[in-house]
Amino acid sequence: MGWTGMVNTLAHLKLMQGALNAQGSGGGYKALVCVFLGGGNDSNNLLIPATGTARTHYDGISGNANAPGRGTLRIPVANLQALATNPAHIAAANPVSGYLGTFGIHPQLAGMKDMFNAGELAFVANVGTLTRPGITRANYATFSKPPQLFSHSDQVTQWQSSVPDRPFTSGWGGRVADYLDPLSNPSSGNASMSISIAGVNSFQVSATGAVVPYVMTSSGVVSLGGYALGTSPYGNAVNNPSVLFDQANYKNNDPGMRLKAFERILQHTNDSLMENAYNSVMMSARLTEGMVGEALAVTANGTASTLDSHFNNAFSGAEAGVSVNNTFTNQMKLVARLIAGNAALGNTRQIFFVQQTGYDTHTTQIPDTGNTFAGGHTGLMNVLSRTLKGFRDALQDPTVNQWGNTVAFSASDFTRTFTANKTDASAGSDHAWGGHHFVMGGPVRGGRIYGKFPVLLTGTTTNSIDSTGSSGRWIPSTSVDQYSAVLASWLGVPVDAIGDIFPNLSRFSAAPFSDILLPDQSPNLGFLQLG
Repeated sequence: MGWTGMVNTLAHLKLMQGALNAQGSGGGYKALVCVFLGGGNDSNNLLIPATGTARTHYDGISGNANAPGRGTLRIPVANLQALATNPAHIAAANPVSGYLGTFGIHPQLAGMKDMFNAGELAFVANVGTLTRPGITRANYATFSKPPQLFSHSDQVTQWQSSVPDRPFTSGWGGRVADYLDPLSNPSSGNASMSISIAGVNSFQVSATGAVVPYVMTSSGVVSLGGYALGTSPYGNAVNNPSVLFDQANYKNNDPGMRLKAFERILQHTNDSLMENAYNSVMMSARLTEGMVGEALAVTANGTASTLDSHFNNAFSGAEAGVSVNNTFTNQMKLVARLIAGNAALGNTRQIFFVQQTGYDTHTTQIPDTGNTFAGGHTGLMNVLSRTLKGFRDALQDPTVNQWGNTVAFSASDFTRTFTANKTDASAGSDHAWGGHHFVMGGPVRGGRIYGKFPVLLTGTTTNSIDSTGSSGRWIPSTSVDQYSAVLASWLGVPVDAIGDIFPNLSRFSAAPFSDILLPDQSPNLGFLQLG
């Protein structure tokens, strides 16, 4: 057995043994939502310095090759959504003493500004894939670093696995589900702990195969074909679509007999392990499909959701071309409805995956003609902020009251180069490395910036953390492992199991990793209220 196989086998055994030995992961319902910004979000224009030396470097210094600024991608201070920050908190995020002043965020992020200022949203600065701490521009060529940096497919996988220096076997969300599912969701009749509204992803891939992700679309559940009657996907085959695997429920017709035969086959035990695995996946999908339908029915109002009004309100007054009826917003609507109807899923822990695509902004990142509020990065920020506001408002609805049990966090392939790739309005930015992310929810210690903000200088000059060239590809100061471990800990993974789920974490933080879970302690990542 190869070294990688041995490591993975031992990790799987430790995960399962930990689950068997644990006495429980705490009561109450909790939902974790991964908001993946596909294509590489230019977070240099997400979180923006408004004053201080950092602002000077953001604007650029004429004649200084190491302080080129954002060029045509620059957003003026007057246009920013101003953040209300505590000077002591800003000091904790300083890369060098006195570098930072005040901050703002993208002009289209009004909803996120309100959540930040209300203490419900925080930013974590300069997070990225790392194999070990200590990489610098000087040792970049020889030091251990993630393979295929700046590659979309590789960095997406590495972000979602948190183990960039080993071949992909599982996602960190999948490993969390492996550990927590038998503790928090012990009934065999529960829905899958991992639900994706954005297709198959690496984040939710299980290490053991014990938790099979249930994949939906933004339109809802995907049912077996050939059994529909009107709006009911199984109405032509069963008397009551909400009742599964009941012999008396099948209709005495061709669709009914076909579905009956198919579902009986799913319940058979076969000599072939592959056939058993296939049956297990299909059985899990059928069970989860039924429970998801029941969960969505909790907020159903005819053909719409009773929570849709919150999203509609968030998009009220939106500029032309910015519509509430888009794929990403529809994904978040479904997540809000599933959280509202969580009792039907039968789980006390749930992990969701959604994705907003379009962030590969090599050109026309800031449109200056036509529909300037709906195109490029500007349009993406517009839809993102309005959607997150609608999501927050829906979960704060008194009939739902789940905001205090929900945490949503951003992830992305990478950020983009600090410098623009052109000098005119057609400019965009190219693939880079460490970037800024948001975390939002009732349990968030919001209203502050965690981690270390980079010095916005390029090249080899003092304090620059530009990894290569002079375009501003920031070397991350916080690893994906550290960022993710705080989220996993909030969901219920105990300290003694964190190392199994994040095998590289001990390289960045001394055991038992408690220093990354507390505010105002290096590396200053206590952005969630644990417990």
